[in-house]
Amino acid sequence: MKRIVLFILSSAFVLGLFACSNESVQSRNNNGKVVKSSKEQVEKVVKKGDIREKIWNQLSSEQQEWINGTWEDGKISKITLTENMMSQVDDKTYEGKVVYLLDFPTKSKSSPNNMIAYADINTFDYIGNGLVD
Repeated sequence: MKRIVLFILSSAFVLGLFACSNESVQSRNNNGKVVKSSKEQVEKVVKKGDIREKIWNQLSSEQQEWINGTWEDGKISKITLTENMMSQVDDKTYEGKVVYLLDFPTKSKSSPNNMIAYADINTFDYIGNGLVD
């Protein structure tokens, strides 16, 4: 009898864990509408690849030709712009703000052989180029 009760309790516990692990959650906002919070909604947020493509499309044709490959070859990260990094950035309001840094490989045979581009973290607007070492 103890084994049956233990089996039923453990089964209920395991089912409870599976029920809690469901990532699809519904809640009501202020207007009473059901809002889903799930992987689907997270996927609607702009992916990093999309950000690289948006910045790529804002580069001049000369810059695109200088890059070895396409937007998919760029690496993206976030940085805080400092005064030293902004020599090729016209809009000085970005100083001290977090922006995207896109690092594209170039066709240059010399070192450094990359191009740095900065983009606004909210609007994905191309800000300017960065200095390379």
